[in-house]
Amino acid sequence: MTNVRINIITYNIWNTERWAQRENALRAFMQLFDPDLLCVQELRRKSRQFLDTVLTGHERVQDKFAGWMLESNIYWRESMFSEVEHGAEDVQIREAGHRRLFWVRLQVKALDRSIVVGTAHLTHQRHPEESRTGQSPRIGEIERIIAVLQRLTRRREPVFFMGDMNDPVHVTEHLHKAGYTSCFAALGIQPPVTFKCYPTAAVTPGKLAISECIDWIVANKEARPLAASVPQFFLDDASPSDHWPVQAFYELRA
Repeated sequence: MTNVRINIITYNIWNTERWAQRENALRAFMQLFDPDLLCVQELRRKSRQFLDTVLTGHERVQDKFAGWMLESNIYWRESMFSEVEHGAEDVQIREAGHRRLFWVRLQVKALDRSIVVGTAHLTHQRHPEESRTGQSPRIGEIERIIAVLQRLTRRREPVFFMGDMNDPVHVTEHLHKAGYTSCFAALGIQPPVTFKCYPTAAVTPGKLAISECIDWIVANKEARPLAASVPQFFLDDASPSDHWPVQAFYELRA
């Protein structure tokens, strides 16, 4: 029995904004970078149908809860993993809609062990309450997520959590203290910018510019990081989203 290497990507795919301009770029990205595990945020009915046609060698969570179609889903390569169970935990994310901690437990077919994969999209920094008070709701949100992950995780089980944290500092600090280290920190890499991708976001000169790392992949000590990056992929002058994705490679020991 040999170790298994996993190509993981998290991507906020920007619902269906400017879809006609970036659909081909998103298709080409998925085909070229070909993740073994993919977590998406800001999913919509159209984009889920699109991903289903592109990721033909993958399975995803099938569930009646609307959030799996209208916010997030988790895709995995069928030849590598099989689903054990899944869930969508209400961790009181303040944005309207269907935001949850979405998670799945997968059996690694080449190993006698399972992994937990989770994703979330935390409250935006420009939420009216945060703009008024200056207090971040994401601290409470990530603490509740950590509690759920700790409850779910079995002994010696690798855990991968990722998504749009809408926070460049505090969320990953809390995760790190709980034993979930970002792929960049684990490798001694400075986190690149993930938001905004301006050629797609179409922000004109004179408007407020944002440049920060708010999309993250973290894992516990049961997975060994090998590489991490933020692919700045374009096709025909269009990027796939207004976010850059995060890609990381991990190794699972036999």
